[in-house]
Amino acid sequence: MKKTVLAVSLAIVVLVVPRLLAQDKEKSGGEAKPSQTEKPMTPLRVQVTFTEFEGDKKISNLPYTFLVNADDRGVKAAVRMGLRVPIETSSNTGAKQITYQDVGTNLDGRAEKTDDGRFSLILNVEKSSAYLPGSNEKPASVGGNEISSAQPTIQQFRTQVNLLIRDGQTIQSTVAADPVTGRVLKVDVTLNVIK
Repeated sequence: MKKTVLAVSLAIVVLVVPRLLAQDKEKSGGEAKPSQTEKPMTPLRVQVTFTEFEGDKKISNLPYTFLVNADDRGVKAAVRMGLRVPIETSSNTGAKQITYQDVGTNLDGRAEKTDDGRFSLILNVEKSSAYLPGSNEKPASVGGNEISSAQPTIQQFRTQVNLLIRDGQTIQSTVAADPVTGRVLKVDVTLNVIK
């Protein structure tokens, strides 16, 4: 008799408990509760600064700040800032058309906290700008080929970096020279934990 009661009790537990857990999951909006092994999310403020130099002279400084949750398995944090530049084109028949080129800055980021308290910050950085030489300047050239001064030249810069960075640290992640103007672009990344 005791074996039968024990067997029936065990069968009830095996059949009923999973259903109760499924009902709890449905009542909570279908989201599973985080397990003990998942890291809690840490909110971070990331600043990416583009500094452009002509020789030793600083000619621009453009900061972008966005928020990233470290250890968030959702979508990447993203910033899109820019404008559309009209560019005149001609067809084979000579008809003039206006097309638009997107220029500006695109930033995508994701972060994970490491065991030593630092953060692995993965950034995709894209920056483009339109350059139109002034009337006093000679047309730009690349590799001996002259670039038309009647239309804007689109400068593009792209990089993907994977930085190991701690709270409050600034790292100069990239330095690049523009082949047309000779200007140097430096990219600094600063990370701060939001408390």
